[in-house]
Amino acid sequence: MFFHSNLLLVLFILGIIAMFIGFGFRDRNPGIVLLGLGFLAALAAVIQKAIDVFG
Repeated sequence: MFFHSNLLLVLFILGIIAMFIGFGFRDRNPGIVLLGLGFLAALAAVIQKAIDVFG
């Protein structure tokens, strides 16, 4: 089914991360921007590890 797609899950998580980064820029709060960038780096590391293991 469409809602069980891994791509949809990744896009949802990227949307949440973009919201953190956007809220940080709007409020001029570098902590929230760094939180979003940290989540983005963690997501990239998880995807890269999954590619190494399963690919």
